Amino acid sequence: MKKLLPTSILRFCIGLLSTVYCLSSVNAQAPNGINYQAVARNNAGAIWQNQHITLRFTIHSSTANGAIAYQETDTATTNQFGLFTVVIGSGTVVQGTFSGISWGTASKYLQVELDAAGGSNFTDMGTSQLMSVPYALYAETSGSGGITGPTGAVGIAGATGASGSNGVTGTQGLQGITGATGETGAQGTAGVTGAQGTQGLQGPSGNQGVQGIQGIQGVQGPQGVTGANGTTGAQGVTGVGQEIYIKRF
Repeated sequence: MKKLLPTSILRFCIGLLSTVYCLSSVNAQAPNGINYQAVARNNAGAIWQNQHITLRFTIHSSTANGAIAYQETDTATTNQFGLFTVVIGSGTVVQGTFSGISWGTASKYLQVELDAAGGSNFTDMGTSQLMSVPYALYAETSGSGGITGPTGAVGIAGATGASGSNGVTGTQGLQGITGATGETGAQGTAGVTGAQGTQGLQGPSGNQGVQGIQGIQGVQGPQGVTGANGTTGAQGVTGVGQEIYIKRF
């Protein structure tokens, strides 16, 4: 199976090959089904070959966004040309009944959704109005009283056309010129310096620490040796004495 890119990157597209509404009467009974045939392609135009896909068909009344008259899901597998065919009215019913669609009361619009991975993550492929042919279903209960004509012979199936060649890949566009760098804006003015905050209160003085235990007294050292006696100095010169007498008158 071919690996698919996530739907957020790859948008699914579906090329409508033909949509055949099988509403002719058989034995005076209109078949409750619409043949839907299309070619599945990716957003690059390449076909999805042998790919299991899931589709959701919704029939709206009056407008493209009108009330849902019927909704179903279908599964299909594309062939080597990306072609697949399903019958609307024979899938898994989600809402309403195909036979209960009131074809004659309002315009009908067919919305097609696709999940190319075969799951239920559907991508909207668009909505188109069903034209006059589907309203043959209404003829079955219209009460016109007309006589049903004989069924014509089945025509010979035409030969399948050859697959067209892939188109030439377009050249890559030129890269745009890088814009000039803008000028540096002027520097903004410096903000005003905020006022100095008030000085905080002085914290309380800590308690005086406990006095440490007095250390043990050291051992007394040994007594030093007594030094030798010095030499006796020479005797000094004897001084001359003088007596002074003071005479009183």
